Amino acid sequence: MSEPTPPEPSTDDTPPRPSRSTAIGAVAFLILALPFLVLGLWLLDVKSRVDLRCEPGGPCALTRSGWLTREEVARLAPEDITAVKVERSRSARRNPVPIFRPELHTKSNGKLALFAQWATQESEATAVKEQVERYLAAPTAGPLEMTRDDRRASLRVGGSFTGVGVALLVFSAWLALRSRKHRQTERVLGLA
Repeated sequence: MSEPTPPEPSTDDTPPRPSRSTAIGAVAFLILALPFLVLGLWLLDVKSRVDLRCEPGGPCALTRSGWLTREEVARLAPEDITAVKVERSRSARRNPVPIFRPELHTKSNGKLALFAQWATQESEATAVKEQVERYLAAPTAGPLEMTRDDRRASLRVGGSFTGVGVALLVFSAWLALRSRKHRQTERVLGLA
């Protein structure tokens, strides 16, 4: 039996081109940067700031804001608000502790949370409940302004993701410039 003949050596003696490798790297880092940027911007826009502003006699506007956008959740007349209650729950941690969040109960919109994240101190939720109840007892006496800002966590995480995405974009742009420089060098040497 005859042994199979080995393949003939390649007659293509062209050296590897750094411009092609660098361009592939630039595209790869660009593709890697996109999910970081999208997720980072999405996390920065988590609506974790809640504002309740009521004019004397009404109406009341409930808005939620992220770091990038703001949206109005509801516009309510004082008589549309039926109650303000503090919702109690248990945390999902290993040692369950009660957590609290004040809610508006309305005729037209159902329950509307006044905190984006649950509070660990009942006094925080109760203070907001009492503030809204004071306004509802005498809506023409003065305005109501309540703000709860829980955006710090989204700033840390979203900012980190966005920062990594921007760094990857900058590195991708640097690689693209290097690829262009390699291509010019290859043309001068006659390798292209």
